[in-house]
Amino acid sequence: MKVAVPTWNDRISPVFDTAQRLLLVEFENGTEVARAEEAINQIPIPRRAAALIELKVDVLVCGAVSRPLFAMLSGAGITVVPFVSGGIDEVLDAFIEGRLSDPRLCMPGCRGRGWRRRFRRGPQRPR
Repeated sequence: MKVAVPTWNDRISPVFDTAQRLLLVEFENGTEVARAEEAINQIPIPRRAAALIELKVDVLVCGAVSRPLFAMLSGAGITVVPFVSGGIDEVLDAFIEGRLSDPRLCMPGCRGRGWRRRFRRGPQRPR
C-alpha cells in the first residue's frame, strides 16, 4: 500500500491544494518499506489527482482538501482521509495502528466529522 502525505515543516500540510511537498510511504504487512519525497508545487490543482495516480498512490492522508479535488481523487480510486493534522511520524503511526480518528489528530474545528467514524478500525483498502 502506498500512502501519500502532503508535508509542511515536518507536519501534515494544512491544505492539500496548496501543498508544496508530498511524502510517499510504502507499507507491506503494516511495516514501512520505502519512503520518498516529491515536489508538487509546480503541479496545478486540476492535475494533482492525475499525478497521484501516476505515483500509484492508494491513500492520501491530508489536512483540508477542496471538494472538486476530493471528488477527482475519490473517483480515481484513491482513498482520501481529510482533516488530519499533526507531525508526520505521529500521523503515519496512527494510520498503521488504525488510530486516525484520535481527536488529537483532528484539524481544529473538524472534531466529530462523520467521515472519521469510518476510520475507527483503520482505513479500508481502495476499491
